[in-house]
Amino acid sequence: MTERQWEQESRWTMGRVVPRDLLAVVGAYLHRAHPTRRAYLLAVIRRRAEEMREEDADLPVDEPAQAALALSATVLAAHETLLEAFDGDGRATTRFLREALGAALRRPRDIPFGALGRREDPFGAIEDACRARSPAYGEHFDVRWDRSHPDALEMRVERCAFLDFFDRHGVREVTTVMCAWDAHWLRAVDPAVSGLRGERTSAMSLGDDACRFRLVRTDDPHAAFTDVIG
Repeated sequence: MTERQWEQESRWTMGRVVPRDLLAVVGAYLHRAHPTRRAYLLAVIRRRAEEMREEDADLPVDEPAQAALALSATVLAAHETLLEAFDGDGRATTRFLREALGAALRRPRDIPFGALGRREDPFGAIEDACRARSPAYGEHFDVRWDRSHPDALEMRVERCAFLDFFDRHGVREVTTVMCAWDAHWLRAVDPAVSGLRGERTSAMSLGDDACRFRLVRTDDPHAAFTDVIG
């Protein structure tokens, strides 16, 4: 895919498909927990998300950042609206939305994990795949790669459009909802196939200086993904 095609894919997937699927998961929860208020609460979320997109229209620097804004606004609008349903418990609301976004992301991804069968250089396969789709994230994300250790690959994010949005609204802790995006693809790395396990060792949403994701060689086919975000 060309850089322009990746940008368009990001705008469609992150800006439209994932927010839609997230609200579908939220709607399913409301149907069980608050059936008589489901339609009303979803309407409130959609209206508030649109208001935030208009209020923060100066934040995006490119099309991928516009898509990130659309998803972030949907998440924050849902958080604000669902607080009452969770008895004002912000942490419980955040955990629910983290799980909801994870559920919305459970669909085939275009990172070619099949290439990880190339056991002679699985790190190279992943880095090449991720670098190829970097235009989908745009200039509002700053990602660095480190292959200095022969048995590990680290991806370090030092700037994040999601974090900037939630910081602007004074709710950095809600950024952890967006962290489900990276946990999704790291969990998809199967150690039984690739000989690698994934881990997240730091997160800016928790106050760290960068988000660090690592893939590490392992002989354990059942090695689990570990995450600094609970």
